[in-house]
Amino acid sequence: GKGQTGVLEPLTLDVKTDRRGLLAQGEKQGKKSGPVPVIKDTTGKDLSGKHPVSALMEICNKRKWMPPEFVLVHDSGPDHKKNFLFKVRINSEEYQPTIASPNKKHAKAQAATVALQAMGLIPKDAPVPNN
Repeated sequence: GKGQTGVLEPLTLDVKTDRRGLLAQGEKQGKKSGPVPVIKDTTGKDLSGKHPVSALMEICNKRKWMPPEFVLVHDSGPDHKKNFLFKVRINSEEYQPTIASPNKKHAKAQAATVALQAMGLIPKDAPVPNN
């Protein structure tokens, strides 16, 4: 303390390193709408659990391609409720989803998912994250 009197005992901390058991009773354990399940890159690296844009960037980097270029194709609707449609250009190939998204981040993820599906790296029925 201030007067440097008292017992000096080291602090003992019990740190939990895993996430098991951190849910309250009655809560479901499961992902909300996490990243798209990516199979494996041609290099054999497991990309599952990554966001589609991150996975696409990583694949382009591994294959020594230019980074993917996301281009806004269309935005429509009133300012408070716009819809966005992006396409992604990789090695002069363009990939574009058919449905617009309510925000830019989700629209880019959709474009990246379409590109990954066209490359055969994720299943055609893979969900797009809502982040």
